[in-house]
Amino acid sequence: MSSFNPIRLRPKDTVLNEKDTLIIFGEVFERGYVNGLIQEAQNKNMKIIYSTVGRREKDKLRPLTPEEIDQKNQSPIMDTPLETGFDLSPSKSGNTPVDQLQGIKLSQWKDVHLDWEQIQQSQNQGLEDFKSRVKTWVNEVEKHLTGEGKVIIAHTMAGGVPRAKIVMPLLNRIFKGYDERYQSSLEFWNSDIGKLCDKSFEDVTAHSFQVLLDETQSLRDSQQEVYYLAYGYHGTELLIDEKYQWQSYSPYLQGFAKKELENIASKARSKNIAATVYNCPEILTNSSSIFLGIEVALYPLLKAFKNEGENHSVTKKLWQMCESRIKDEYKLSDLFQRLDAYYNDEFVKNYPKYETWPQHNDPKQMKMMRETSTDIVNMHKDSKNMLTSELSECVFLASGYLMLNEVIETPDAVRWIGHDIVAKSVLEKELF
Repeated sequence: MSSFNPIRLRPKDTVLNEKDTLIIFGEVFERGYVNGLIQEAQNKNMKIIYSTVGRREKDKLRPLTPEEIDQKNQSPIMDTPLETGFDLSPSKSGNTPVDQLQGIKLSQWKDVHLDWEQIQQSQNQGLEDFKSRVKTWVNEVEKHLTGEGKVIIAHTMAGGVPRAKIVMPLLNRIFKGYDERYQSSLEFWNSDIGKLCDKSFEDVTAHSFQVLLDETQSLRDSQQEVYYLAYGYHGTELLIDEKYQWQSYSPYLQGFAKKELENIASKARSKNIAATVYNCPEILTNSSSIFLGIEVALYPLLKAFKNEGENHSVTKKLWQMCESRIKDEYKLSDLFQRLDAYYNDEFVKNYPKYETWPQHNDPKQMKMMRETSTDIVNMHKDSKNMLTSELSECVFLASGYLMLNEVIETPDAVRWIGHDIVAKSVLEKELF
């Protein structure tokens, strides 16, 4: 377990310029965390090298077509597919882990028994295939480097849900179920399908970082300075009861893989490799929307802005924008009253514990989170135009700014970005 190590002070603006390069290891999609990192690099006139995970056609992984590359408007883009994971990798018998899950009904998932020898073969095959593609990717990247300036490589890999029809309905029950639809995440995690997810999450989220570190040894040998950063999650400090307190979303099953990501960074640091995992606050994106109530932890950021700079023009602008999203019969104070009732509840306060993170779910916890989320959503004029849009943007802009400027100086393997430093950075740099 990593020691809690939050960023308290905004770092000095690191002198990065057109001689320096940001390399994205993974694909850039709209409104994700990495967009803030890219914007900060653009502000510094850095060169940016993009990548892709490729596309699947009839179970075959392929590069992007020229038309798809044009549509992304990202140049230069390395077109070697970086998709990782082993769920579609064949074992020696030709079967994939997904093949083993074909035809299973939702009522049968607890009785599934997987062939772990074949799964290990698939995992080995998937890893070797990924290593091979990363070697090719490194060769492509090297052609775009001049040997001048600093190189920052951003690992953006996450996910790893096995692509079998049975899995997503199960995860929906675990992450969104309450009352009669509640499903214990611990029971799922101890099942064969849960154990497969655990392996898959670790491969995509963590082991891909290890491969990146291993296969870019040549860059470290030839380049004067190479730094690695990775996106993590390990709870966030929110302004609760007038003080910043650590809390975490539950159940976050990917958290076990995020802990392994931190371990890999720590081992890299012990070998004098400048690698840092940045644990970022929750935001609401297309991919995070599977987690029921994850947006509840975003709303306290508004209070953090007032706490760090009540009279700042950005704070006033943000509050006005958010107030305009609330129904006429409500005020933001009503939203915070509901939020305070949730976070100050004795059960909620004592539920997430840093020492035993990540927590599995609980019937009472899921119901309370669902009711809080629903009540606050219902205060909005439009559920598709909520406060979470602007607040998410503040988080990924501040996170990108902090990561790019801090990674050059920090000696640490793991850092936390809380709502306090998000608000301070946005206000002091007027990022929003």
